[in-house]
Amino acid sequence: MARFESDSLTKRSSKFENFLKKNLDESTYERIRAYEPCIVCSHREQKAFKYVVLSDECLYLTENPPKTLSTAVKLENLFEIDLIDDLPDFLSGQEQRNTTHIQINYWDETVAKVKPSSRPSSQNSMHQEDTDQEVTSSSVDKLSAARSKLDLDDDSDGEVVSDPMSKSMPEGSLKSMLKQSHPNGRHPLKSTFKKVTIQDQSRIGNKHVRELPRIPIPEGHEEGRTRHNSASPRTRLSSSKPEHKSDNNLSVLTPDQQVGSKVSKRMTLHLYMLVPDSKMLVLIRSAVNNFLIRSTLYIDSEELTQDGALYLQKGKHSSDLGGKTLSVKIDMLFSTLTKELMDPGNTMEQTFELVQELKTATEKYFHLKRLFWKSGDIFAKLVSILKVYLPKSPHANINNDLGRAQRADEFELIILIIQTIGLMFRETEIFPSRLRVLRSGSGRLIQDLIEVITCFPSLPVKYVPPTSKASKLLMQTEADKWKCLADMEIHELFVEFTSASTSVLFELLVIAQQSHWGRSENSFFNVNWLMNVLENLNTTNKFLERIIGQAMRFVQPSKKVELSPQEAILVFQEFYIQHAIMVYSPPLASFISNNYTEEFKYYIQGPVLQEKLPEFYPISMRTILLIQEVMSQVLQKKVQLLPEKRFIQ
Repeated sequence: MARFESDSLTKRSSKFENFLKKNLDESTYERIRAYEPCIVCSHREQKAFKYVVLSDECLYLTENPPKTLSTAVKLENLFEIDLIDDLPDFLSGQEQRNTTHIQINYWDETVAKVKPSSRPSSQNSMHQEDTDQEVTSSSVDKLSAARSKLDLDDDSDGEVVSDPMSKSMPEGSLKSMLKQSHPNGRHPLKSTFKKVTIQDQSRIGNKHVRELPRIPIPEGHEEGRTRHNSASPRTRLSSSKPEHKSDNNLSVLTPDQQVGSKVSKRMTLHLYMLVPDSKMLVLIRSAVNNFLIRSTLYIDSEELTQDGALYLQKGKHSSDLGGKTLSVKIDMLFSTLTKELMDPGNTMEQTFELVQELKTATEKYFHLKRLFWKSGDIFAKLVSILKVYLPKSPHANINNDLGRAQRADEFELIILIIQTIGLMFRETEIFPSRLRVLRSGSGRLIQDLIEVITCFPSLPVKYVPPTSKASKLLMQTEADKWKCLADMEIHELFVEFTSASTSVLFELLVIAQQSHWGRSENSFFNVNWLMNVLENLNTTNKFLERIIGQAMRFVQPSKKVELSPQEAILVFQEFYIQHAIMVYSPPLASFISNNYTEEFKYYIQGPVLQEKLPEFYPISMRTILLIQEVMSQVLQKKVQLLPEKRFIQ
């Protein structure tokens, strides 16, 4: 029974909730996304009546009624999930018709019992290319031990503008206020997660989908993979080679592997969901996507925390919380922040400071997201603040020196608020109150939010260079073409505004898809409703131009070989939005196809993508498959960006 949207899903079970509380630590229990009764078929058991429990890291199984909770599949080992369109022969009548069959393919790690040979046989060498079931690794134990000590916390989540402004504006510095808040420099997608080494490349594929966009997996990709040793998240072990299997289907260990190393065997788990219109499939897909995003962010994370040693930012509120329990501290912090944020007399600087403290604390305390959606007052306040500064500035003249500096300050507040809203959306489908807040007022708040994040904000008019010959000779750099430093900074802030808006629209799309699953076409706040809102806005086409232009800049051949983890995540979100538009919105799909066919045909190249999105980024494989599907739809022909036969590493 999914634990969110109590008005749209089956009711929660208080007895089962108590069971989970007793068998899971508090931080894990907070991140339980859903649980539903099902019939399980696997290599361990056949037609067992159980509960499946989904968290942000793994799938659990327990008896029905529950007795013991065991880990069935870790999301990091899951590489394919399908909706099977069949009727189970062991059920009948209404139960058979209401059943949803989910097939999950994953890698199961077992301890190798085969002694390594001194040298590989020639017969085995001939089969080096044919691995399809079992591959080996010699250092999985170290990662497992390291991960067990970590308390994984939650987190939220370059642009080319279509007009000539984007081509001539130089890069600039940021405002002093944000520099003070981030001494090491502002990074919109900077994560405070603990650093975790990523060994696997997780991915998802569909064979049959009811309503969601279909992301196929190229033929041959499921045939095998090599799990890398992991000394550093940024170390690419390209020298690792896929192991092969012998004719008797036993894994063969190389000379440097020892007895006791882990063997990854491909396994399949069948879940027959017994709840009518079960949302477990869409929730698992969403959980995997979020896991890939978090894991990619870990690669670039520099801030580590001890297990259970999370802390509040030392702001003006944290000093008053000494001696209190953690939950009381969080409640006190949120209550104080809410009271001060709702004060209509706040200056822009005061609002910035309060929102910054809320965002930083939420990155460390998942419980703050629950409090945020409990009433929705702060969400409504943040949207109302955005409407003050978007699309036009309340400042009378933004073209003089004072106005330009003022507009730069406004952009910093706008970006911070949008990033905070995106953070509050991420992985909060488990809260029953979130959808109620979003649906309140017939979705007026969501419509207002979409309107402001897709708008083209007012910007200072670019300075026209002097026309006299003498004046031209004095101009030595491109920066001299700008009236003041604020102009250069506004361009950078405008790019960041587009990136933050893309992330929020991505989260709204995920929410709409979750709400859409299994419901009638006339239900409120589903994918069709969201697309209708976008189609009715006259700013949507310009917004699509910005995100497509930015995406092309990231993936096209360039001197920069490898994208940063944050850029890779942004590319994933940009193409996720495009893919949904191509599937659900014919008018917007026509706009993309009619205006960007040449870009998709010539800018995107498979070998370049594999360099831009390296394999040790967990999000890379999913992103490339997504790009491949969008290209196929835009070009109206099948596109193959990856080799037909390739090992997933």
